[in-house]
Amino acid sequence: MTKIGENIYGWCTTCKLVLMHTIEATVGGKITRVRCDTCRARHVYRAKPPGARSAIGRVRARQTNGETNSEQKTRPTEYEVLMRGRTDAAVRPSATSSRFKVREIISHATFGLGAVTAERDNIKIDVLFADGARVLVHGR
Repeated sequence: MTKIGENIYGWCTTCKLVLMHTIEATVGGKITRVRCDTCRARHVYRAKPPGARSAIGRVRARQTNGETNSEQKTRPTEYEVLMRGRTDAAVRPSATSSRFKVREIISHATFGLGAVTAERDNIKIDVLFADGARVLVHGR
């Protein structure tokens, strides 16, 4: 049980840091107002910085979307779906002077194997690699 006058770590809305605060008010055992021991600002108690979510919150969000942890691990990624059934014979080396079509597989010296997902402005292509999407130049 927390009491008025005790110290607790919390997010200071003025300092923008997690700092030591003194509890000034509680309602039903829940901390409502605190004073920052560093800048002396008084504000509503926030245990974490804005946007910080707990691991429990992420699991609940996933479960409300109809996915469980085991389902998420077994579901193939978009990259795996695009690369499924492709052979090394269909792979072309990446070069800025070459032109590529959508759904074509390319081999990049830095990023590895990737699948062309879209063409932009007739000189750029979107390529999905295992570590994420990249925009590359082609046909120059």
